[in-house]
Amino acid sequence: MDNLIILPAILFPAIPLMMANFGNRYSSLSTLIRKIHDELINKKISKNDKSANRYLAQIKILRKRLVLNRMMQTIASFSFFINLISIYFGFKYQEYFINTFLFAVFLFALSIAIFIYELQVSAQALDKHLEDLEEL
Repeated sequence: MDNLIILPAILFPAIPLMMANFGNRYSSLSTLIRKIHDELINKKISKNDKSANRYLAQIKILRKRLVLNRMMQTIASFSFFINLISIYFGFKYQEYFINTFLFAVFLFALSIAIFIYELQVSAQALDKHLEDLEEL
C-alpha cells in the first residue's frame, strides 16, 4: 500500500496543466464572443438581414462551447481537489485511499472527454466561418 501513494503524485501535475489549457481555450473563446458582439453592435444587424442567421448559428455554437468549457474546468478542479484528498488519505486513512484516487482519475477522464467533445464543437464553429467564405 505504501507504494500506491505515488499514483496521485503522477496525476498531480497533469491536472493543473489541463486546467491551464482549458483556461487558454476560455480566453480565446471570450475574445471571439466579444469580437462577434462588437461586430453585431457596430453593423447594427437586424434579425431580417441575410448574415444574421450565420451570426445566430455562431452564437449558438459559442454558447455551447462556453458551457462545455465551464464544465471541463469545474470537473478538472474537483479532480484536482479530490486528488489532494487522496494524498491525505494515503497517509492518514489508507482504507479510503484507492477509492478516492480512482474517483479523481474518473473525474479527470470525464473532463478530458468533455474537452474532446468541445474540440468537435469548435470545429463546427470553424465550419460556419468557412461557409461565409464559400458564399463570397
